[in-house]
Amino acid sequence: MLRHRLDVTGDPQVRNIHSDPVKVAAARLGVGENAQHVVDFWAEGYLEEAGTDRTFLVVGTGQPIPDGARHWGTTDRTPDGLVWHLYEIPQT
Repeated sequence: MLRHRLDVTGDPQVRNIHSDPVKVAAARLGVGENAQHVVDFWAEGYLEEAGTDRTFLVVGTGQPIPDGARHWGTTDRTPDGLVWHLYEIPQT
């Protein structure tokens, strides 16, 4: 099982993974109110094998979802009261 990290930026991000995400969680890098929000997800994989590039997007509650996006999971509410949703953007 491998962990993959996405920044909460509103921009699509490519990750090389071997299988579909199975768990999604919110975290912060650092401490204090300026600590960066991130979303981690876990997927089965192997460090010694190449995976497939896939494009993901972290969406906040109430934000628009791109057409054709696939939902992979939702984080628990953070101590700040935020909830993030992990979507995969289809390859074009």
